[in-house]
Amino acid sequence: MSKFRPEFWEINVDPGFLDQLPDDAGSAERSIDVPRQIPSEVIDLLHLLIRTRLTPRQQRILEMYFFENLSEAEIASQLKISQQVVSKHLFGVIRDGKKVGGAVKKLRKIMSRMNVDPKKWV
Repeated sequence: MSKFRPEFWEINVDPGFLDQLPDDAGSAERSIDVPRQIPSEVIDLLHLLIRTRLTPRQQRILEMYFFENLSEAEIASQLKISQQVVSKHLFGVIRDGKKVGGAVKKLRKIMSRMNVDPKKWV
């Protein structure tokens, strides 16, 4: 049986930021970007890890999703693969009740081992 992990359900956001959003801000997929202060050293390390620790397919999908701000459906269409495959490359799959694979999980794990708190950036 899986345990409830509230840190995967909540995102810390300044209430003032939410007050500034238009009423229909949540109606479109990926309609807003939550501002984050990520140190340049962490960004540089993240780019290095993306280039050296991920498969070419994971690299491309991650780049399209996070840096080009494309939806999973748009990525799938451009790469001529299913949206499910895009999601698996990004976030992994559930097997025997455990989440396995996925570029985001892999990067979080590596950064965590390097004492960089992954909750602050992904």
